[in-house]
Amino acid sequence: MPGADEVTRNLRDWAARRRAEVIALAQVWAGTLEAQAKVNAPWVDDTGHARGGLTGSTYVAGSKVLIALGHTMSYGVFLELARDGKYAILKPTLDAAVPEIYQTYKRLWEGE
Repeated sequence: MPGADEVTRNLRDWAARRRAEVIALAQVWAGTLEAQAKVNAPWVDDTGHARGGLTGSTYVAGSKVLIALGHTMSYGVFLELARDGKYAILKPTLDAAVPEIYQTYKRLWEGE
């Protein structure tokens, strides 16, 4: 069929561009979440290691793109869970950002 190869190539190129855009937006969000967590962490620093160890990351697993926010210090789990979450920052940061993250991805896909 005339033109089928060109259509197939164009679809592959479009999909590759979309994938790159989705990953790039995830990387922006990972950095934004990390910065927000570091600024808003509710504990008082003794060494600054816990705050400095907050990290936002992006992972690609097959067709999924994941945004992660975590601690690099071993005692980060205690900050998140001890004292009924008094010093938690990961879940509050993510919960606050989810609606905006959703909207940015919605705009990305609608903005074709």
